[in-house]
Amino acid sequence: MRKTVQTMSGAVFVAGKSKECKNLACTHFNKHYYAGGVLKYSLPNSTYGLDVLAFIGWQHENEHQQLIEIQENLNQRGIEINGRNVGKLYRQFLALLGGTIAHTAEKLAATAIEHGGLIWAIDALQPSMSWNLAICAVRGIKWYTSKWNSVTPGTGTKVN
Repeated sequence: MRKTVQTMSGAVFVAGKSKECKNLACTHFNKHYYAGGVLKYSLPNSTYGLDVLAFIGWQHENEHQQLIEIQENLNQRGIEINGRNVGKLYRQFLALLGGTIAHTAEKLAATAIEHGGLIWAIDALQPSMSWNLAICAVRGIKWYTSKWNSVTPGTGTKVN
């Protein structure tokens, strides 16, 4: 793997040799193993540094900047990026952040048992701007019963 990564402090060229198992008898045949050192700078298939990813997440979550504002800020700092990539990096930031809170499901299960069930809801406000970069969508809302079976709204279907 060889690529140029745009970081907050400038472009960096990184190279690493990844490996792939070629043993037909191996259970990991054709499994791809990335060079660990390269992943310290950026995610696989990304040419933006982890610091850029963190900057986008921080600006959107804590400074409440719209993605277009973050793009303009990065462009002014010399990092060439378009709005689509800012959105993609923000979603990757959320995925990485979500991976750090795996214990949340355990806490919700304990609370559901303690209180006899939970009602989960998501609410969002859509900005009244002509360029709508905020995606206001409700994904995967489920109601949880005391047995910790979820019911998909509108269908009455239980999902275990």
